[in-house]
Amino acid sequence: MKKILALIAAATLMSACNPSVSIDMTIDKSDVATDIMMSRRSIRHYQDKAISRDTLDAILQCGINAPNGRGMQAYEVRVINSVSLIDSITAAVLSDMPDLGKKPGFKNIFVDAPCVVFIACDRSYDLSQVDCGLLGENIMLSAWSKGIGSCCLGSSVRWMKDSPSAAPYMQRLGFSEGYDLLYCIALGYPDETPDAKPRNAQKVVYVE
Repeated sequence: MKKILALIAAATLMSACNPSVSIDMTIDKSDVATDIMMSRRSIRHYQDKAISRDTLDAILQCGINAPNGRGMQAYEVRVINSVSLIDSITAAVLSDMPDLGKKPGFKNIFVDAPCVVFIACDRSYDLSQVDCGLLGENIMLSAWSKGIGSCCLGSSVRWMKDSPSAAPYMQRLGFSEGYDLLYCIALGYPDETPDAKPRNAQKVVYVE
C-alpha cells in the first residue's frame, strides 16, 4: 500500500510542480499529501546510491515552486551531488575539528549523505528565512514522495563557517553578495526506517 501511495504522491507532486503533467483528478490528493507529510522522517543513514540528475531536477523544481514573499524567491540554492567533493569538504572541516569524525561509522559531516542541498538567504529581505524554510520543506516532501530521505542540517553549516580550512569550499559554493548560507539538506536513499518522534499538540492553541 505504501508503494502505491508513493507512486500516487510522486505523480501528484510532479503535477503541482509542473502544470504540463496531468493526473487522474479522482484521486483524493488531500489523503496523498497527508500521507507524505505524516510518514516523512529525518534520515541519518543512507545507502551508497547516487540520485540521478533528472530526479534531483524534479525535486528542486518542486522546491522553487514553494510560496515566497512578493515572488522574490529571496534565496539561492547550490547542490553537491559528488561524493568526492563532499569528502573533501569533510576532510577540510575535520582538519580543524577532528572530534567530529570519531562517531562510529562516520563518513561525512552531512550525516553521511551522498547529496547535499545548500540554501542561502537574501539579507536585504527581512523575511527571506521564511522563504528558505518553505523552499526546504517542499524539497524534503518531494524527495520523500520519490523514496529519497532527507535531513535538515544547521550544525553542518556552522562547522563549515567556523572552519578556516573549509573557507575555499564556502567560496566555491559561489553565493551572490548579500546572501548568507543558512542551512543545508542532506539527501539520499534511506538505509534506516526510524520511528516517528512524539509531537506536543499543546503547541497549537485556538484563540477565541
